Amino acid sequence: MIDRNTINRIIDRAEILDVVGDFVSLRKHGNDWIGLCPFHDDTRPSFHVSPQKNVCKCFACGEGGNPLSFVMKHEHLSFPEAVKYLGRKYGIEVEETQMSEEEKKEASERELLLRANSFARDHFVSTLHNDAEGRRVGLSYFRERGLSDATIKKFELGYSPASYTALYEKVKAEGEDPEVFEKTGLLIKRDNGSYIDRYRDRVIYPIHSISGNVVGFGGRILVKKENTGKYINSPASVIYDKSRELYGLYFAKKALSKKDRCLVVEGYMDVLSMHQVGVENVVASSGTALTSQQVQIIKRYTSNLVLIFDADAAGVKAALRGLDVGFEKDMSVSAVLLPEGEDPDSYAQSHTLEEVEAYIDAHAVDGLWFKAEVLRKELGDSVRARAEIAERLAESLSHHKNRVTRELYITDVASKMGISIEAFAGQVEALRRQLLQEQSRAKEREERQSGTSGFKLPSTPPLETEEPLLPDKKEPAPQSEINEYEELLLSHILKQGTRIIARVPGRGEDMAELSAIDIISAETQDLREAGVLSPAFVTILDEIRDELGRNPKTNLLNFLTWNETSSIRLSSERVIQRDFSLSPLHKSFSDEQETGEVLTQMLMRDIMSYKYAFVLGEIRDVLRKLYALNPDEVETPGKETKRLLERFQELSVQKNFLAERLGERVINPRDKLTDN
Repeated sequence: MIDRNTINRIIDRAEILDVVGDFVSLRKHGNDWIGLCPFHDDTRPSFHVSPQKNVCKCFACGEGGNPLSFVMKHEHLSFPEAVKYLGRKYGIEVEETQMSEEEKKEASERELLLRANSFARDHFVSTLHNDAEGRRVGLSYFRERGLSDATIKKFELGYSPASYTALYEKVKAEGEDPEVFEKTGLLIKRDNGSYIDRYRDRVIYPIHSISGNVVGFGGRILVKKENTGKYINSPASVIYDKSRELYGLYFAKKALSKKDRCLVVEGYMDVLSMHQVGVENVVASSGTALTSQQVQIIKRYTSNLVLIFDADAAGVKAALRGLDVGFEKDMSVSAVLLPEGEDPDSYAQSHTLEEVEAYIDAHAVDGLWFKAEVLRKELGDSVRARAEIAERLAESLSHHKNRVTRELYITDVASKMGISIEAFAGQVEALRRQLLQEQSRAKEREERQSGTSGFKLPSTPPLETEEPLLPDKKEPAPQSEINEYEELLLSHILKQGTRIIARVPGRGEDMAELSAIDIISAETQDLREAGVLSPAFVTILDEIRDELGRNPKTNLLNFLTWNETSSIRLSSERVIQRDFSLSPLHKSFSDEQETGEVLTQMLMRDIMSYKYAFVLGEIRDVLRKLYALNPDEVETPGKETKRLLERFQELSVQKNFLAERLGERVINPRDKLTDN
């Protein structure tokens, strides 16, 4: 458990705009900020961030939350991991209690793998700087390649010695589990059960996630060996997927937004040398073709992609592959070829920042025309060659999602190549239809394999009556462990906290002061005893009671939305997300109504509406049982019939009483919670 005072210190410091800004490029939009949603394939800004409310929400997919929940969802972290992440970000020390062996086993696999990578990173860095072999071989190599000590330190470069078991011996000495290191690819298990290091005799390039965690490693051998590749990289794991990671992105993300363009190069040294000269808006695809997932991540920061590759055949092919992926994500794609014999590493090493940026500006060519020129040089200018070039350009344009951009390109290409707009447009659209069909079939295959295909029930089934009914207990509302009426009550708790909203006669002449939580706890006691309250809502009430017993001044909004119990945190988050959607007019009206008397009336109406819905549900069950009775039992009433009739009469009295108290304003959450 993490100390609550530590969590409160982080709450005071964590600002949603600051936290989300580490992952998404945002721009001002009225009182809020907007950007592309990081949780789905967003093509236009749907993600809103409210500094005033300290929450975010995507109005397309519905994801969002406060700083804690955003980090948990985006980085796939547990509650403690997310708290530690925010603690590191704001320089707040989060004390960790020593885990027992049982607790270690229960820790998430992701956390264990990240810890293993951090352990290995520290070992490689220490070996580079403090070990004689590391300094003689590894550090000398980096310095010979022109890297400064500041760059080496910034990117946490390291060295793995020639010994077969250097890392394994360190793991064993520190009491760590070698199986965890095997899962990340750091250790290899032999047939006899022994372990050896994977990255032997190599300089090490740690691969950081967008949040700064080390998720993988690249290792370069310095002495060529037979049947041994120059580079080896971490295998796929829970924390590392090479199709999603970009080398250097963690160090480049702020510059991407500031410069509003992303330079994409091939290798580790290209990124390091470019950063060292001052070009920081650069990332590497690490020797693989640029993927759709990588471009989607880049698009959070900028829509301008500049592909910089060597002038050799491999570099040109890589640039052409990146063009189609960029078009797929509606990016503006340019390509830059460096002078013959140069790569980004060598060019940055021999030029100043101003010279590098000037060359890129002067030689950046529109991606589609870059492809056309490459094809022209390869195929020539014959009629057949021009036809093939047009077809290849049409293939690239078929990937572009933006119809307006496609049509502008079509007009431009047709004009410059001397072909009719209609013919070229027809070719592009035919290829696009074919592409979409292929994508649809691929998605269907994926759904069949994952078992997610087939008919799905709607999130809110149609009602047979206009009367408010409790959600079916066997099928709770999706994404929520509390029902709709409890969400209304939780909204009161989150908004009012411990504010005194009512005063009632107490002992003698004293007046007892009641908060929203006092009223809810007392007035729902009968529902609790009847087993109507959901287990999650009971947990919420009990946790609040215990917390207020420890600290009567607790901020309930912070306590519930930053709670380690997932049912409490997620339920509270769902309510907060609804409030994000309220219009300024509605908020203004609500603020005017927030007197203690009005709030008490609203709260009591919501509680009675909950009870009214419960009574209606009970009446429905009784009637269903009466209709199911044997006809003979109805004509000669037995014990069961009498019991049901008595229960029906009792419930009818309760219904009439509640209806009279509620008047004509029975609260139906489906109307009140307009987010559904």
